[in-house]
Amino acid sequence: MLEISGVTPLADVVAYVDRLRASPDAGEILVGLLAEQSPIYDGRSTNEAERLRGYVLTSFENIGLPASAMAFVIEELETGLNAYTVAAAAKAVRGIHDPPEHLVPLMLEAIDRIASSDDVVCFEHILPRAGGAATTTALTELFRTFAWLGPRAVAALPALKAMLERNPSTFSPAVAREIEKAIAAVAIGQPSTHHSCCAHNAQPSSFLTSSDIDIGSIALQDQDGELFSFGEFFRGRPSALTFFYTRCMNPNKCSLSITKLGRLQQRTREEGLDARFNVAAITYDPAFDISQRLRIYGANRGLLFDDRTRLLRTMGPFDPVQRYFDLGVNYGSTTVNQHRIDLILLDSCGSPSTRFTRAQWEEKDVLAAMNSLS
Repeated sequence: MLEISGVTPLADVVAYVDRLRASPDAGEILVGLLAEQSPIYDGRSTNEAERLRGYVLTSFENIGLPASAMAFVIEELETGLNAYTVAAAAKAVRGIHDPPEHLVPLMLEAIDRIASSDDVVCFEHILPRAGGAATTTALTELFRTFAWLGPRAVAALPALKAMLERNPSTFSPAVAREIEKAIAAVAIGQPSTHHSCCAHNAQPSSFLTSSDIDIGSIALQDQDGELFSFGEFFRGRPSALTFFYTRCMNPNKCSLSITKLGRLQQRTREEGLDARFNVAAITYDPAFDISQRLRIYGANRGLLFDDRTRLLRTMGPFDPVQRYFDLGVNYGSTTVNQHRIDLILLDSCGSPSTRFTRAQWEEKDVLAAMNSLS
């Protein structure tokens, strides 16, 4: 594999991706380039990282989507705000041999989310060029994917018709024509049986940590300024630990994760389990997210702080935590340029047991997994 990193000129990275697309066995290599930890994103701006990731995603429309890439496609459809990457995910769906039915509600959610920020994008290249390139939009690609799905997306037919009939219209005449084509293709099918909208929720999985890092000795500070080590807080009770940063601009990621952490805390209280578990989150951005900022951010999202519920920052570099848990996060020159959703369950010894990653997790699923640890 060619050695590429964040300092490799973007044109060289793009040329490398183009060469991989022509190789019959390059699918898994391309999947590896989607991971937030990939060195190709190191130090790049958020916009450059997003566009590079989207360019890789579009590869799967033509070469076929490996099963290992499905989580990345679902993530973009579920939480993506960038028109380029959402459009890329919609195109990647068309590389799936047997599309799962839960993609249909995800695509409808993506349309609602992206409708007010749709933009013209180009996938022939990602570097600036003078004219001549074919353009599209995120909404266009989403509706084209519905047309590609045809009768397999029959559950979306009422929603698609409602979009077309909306007055005043949310959509441009060009996009409206794509909706008409999608309706015509989908309507060939017959009404389906009950369609589950929740099948895409994150499922727990196990994982390995970096054994060369003494996680227990890492110094932490909470939202009240109290100092302690990782081991002092996380050993003694099972814990739910997620990750975030207050400067995150995607409300479907960090803000929602902390809101759901508050709901998880509330469920433990309602079921009389709050004394048995820790509920916590560590910021990706410890230099910026000082204690006062953590307290305000958590309180605004429903967290009730106590000795078992805290927002935390590392007192040194975040890198050891990132490497120990193999977190899906990368950094530009000043702050995070991309990250995935990660929630990790720790046993009463403070050792990682289970993770919910990339897709949104449900409080009931996390609580059930936590109960199995106690």
